[in-house]
Amino acid sequence: MMRQVVRRVLTGAVGIAALVGIAAVHPVEQTDARFTDSEYGSGVFTAATLATPVVASCTVTSTLGTFTGFTITWTSPYPRVQQRLSINNVAVDNTNVTQSGTGPYSYSATISSGLLNTLLGSLLGSTNTVRVEAIYAGTAWASPAATRTLSVGGLLGLGGNNTCT
Repeated sequence: MMRQVVRRVLTGAVGIAALVGIAAVHPVEQTDARFTDSEYGSGVFTAATLATPVVASCTVTSTLGTFTGFTITWTSPYPRVQQRLSINNVAVDNTNVTQSGTGPYSYSATISSGLLNTLLGSLLGSTNTVRVEAIYAGTAWASPAATRTLSVGGLLGLGGNNTCT
């Protein structure tokens, strides 16, 4: 019987302690859900852009009417590591590009028919897109391209004139 009394007293003490503990805990503060909050922010944003290179010239070299290569020159405010020269979307190694000036920079690339054949295969009788872009290394950012059309006639010029326009 004594055990029952002790057990009841302990059970009552635990119950009272639980009620005191619950009352001592701070209630959860009320919050506004994010989608119902009337506060908001706004602003005008513009993305950074890269300046488009400016092609100064694109000239073709020929021997007896047979295409031997071409030279393209352009200016850009960015250094050589930020230049991309491509032909039919195949990038030309920047070691073929020379840089001069201190900004804006002047660039020149002389591409031989042998290098073009290595990059693209035979160009006889073809029309090719030459693109110069400024790029931001490590990203997908590229300026709008300055383009020229390289037309390569056949042997001895029989397939048309060799031009870069």
